[in-house]
Amino acid sequence: MTAMKNWSEYKGALLEGLDTKKAAIVGTLMENAHKENLADTDAHNKIIVTESAGASTTATGNISRYDMMFMPMIRRVMPSLLAMDLVGVQPLQAPRGIVRTIRTRYAEDTKATSGGSITVAAGAEASGRNIYDKYSKLANGGDYDQSDSLNPFSQTRLLESVRGKPMSLDVTTDAVDTMSRKLSATYSLEAADDLNSYDGLDIEAELSASVGDEILREMDREILDTLNALAGTVESFDFAHTDGRYAGERLAALNIAMEALSAVIAQATKKSGATWIVVSPKVFTGMKNASNGTFIPAVNNLELVSSLFVGTFAGNVKVYVDPYLATDSILMGYKGSEIDSGLIYCPFIPLSSSGTMRDPNTTDYVLSMRTRYGLYAAVDPAKSLGNAADYYARMSVANIQLGFTN
Repeated sequence: MTAMKNWSEYKGALLEGLDTKKAAIVGTLMENAHKENLADTDAHNKIIVTESAGASTTATGNISRYDMMFMPMIRRVMPSLLAMDLVGVQPLQAPRGIVRTIRTRYAEDTKATSGGSITVAAGAEASGRNIYDKYSKLANGGDYDQSDSLNPFSQTRLLESVRGKPMSLDVTTDAVDTMSRKLSATYSLEAADDLNSYDGLDIEAELSASVGDEILREMDREILDTLNALAGTVESFDFAHTDGRYAGERLAALNIAMEALSAVIAQATKKSGATWIVVSPKVFTGMKNASNGTFIPAVNNLELVSSLFVGTFAGNVKVYVDPYLATDSILMGYKGSEIDSGLIYCPFIPLSSSGTMRDPNTTDYVLSMRTRYGLYAAVDPAKSLGNAADYYARMSVANIQLGFTN
């Protein structure tokens, strides 16, 4: 391996190949983990690369043994977390931080008639559940019926040289606290000797990779469970009620149902509909084989060994398969940006190791790994717009047949 001159160079090399957004997120997490690693002064965390500086330069940091061990794991695993594509991601710099969400609102109270009740309330979110057909036809300060009796010429004169009704773009903020996940593993000196002698492997590195992967897989499950619970639209689809001459035609009805579910999200959020979908393996098979289907695979010969990206549906909806689903179902959601999302994942420490410690009673080595992160959902109207549920919808699928009889 080519020696890196400093931490910045090492981090930059690891981030190569990531898009700008993911590189910024993963880079922040690497910095957090790097600070944690340098703070660990146990005997095993020896500095292996020290940046040297001349008389007129300033040293900027060091690379620790655990940087070399865990940074490649962070680079490999973090971009593949479902959270990176399904929900907003806002890294934290401390155990408690601030999350941001963005919303568009109407900015002026508008009465139905002069002296009447308020039809459009200032501060109401401009979404699919709150949309008005005349707000943009009125002059600032005008009532909702202001243009009703006007012909096109008079209505144009009404808006001439005056500004229209105001809108506001709000970035709402709220506090989020981090929680922890932690796992440990124990190995004997003899086990380390054997693995190194027979296979040339470092048992600490192998156990660290396995434990770290388990933590991150469990976080995927937590994200999916949280999204299922947040879904504001819950529907069901029974394959027994479909019609067609053969399985492909009947499976096309499932695709239509998914497009309809996406339209519900579009109506609720006033966005473009779902940007991603998570399905069970059986539903995924049906999507691939539906007549006139719009699914486009990402690669050929997919192996469903974990929650993974498999292709696109209806043009630009990313499709993920969850092989651990016990029942056939569909989960859909919208993510506009890192701040335009119903659920926000806030990582603080991606993966951090305690280093190896020896048990004085058994002389075995023990290592522990942990992560700290927060999850924030805009469900409290007192602190946010409380509309996280509008961003997600789910559907159960019953009696699906794939061209054969069980």
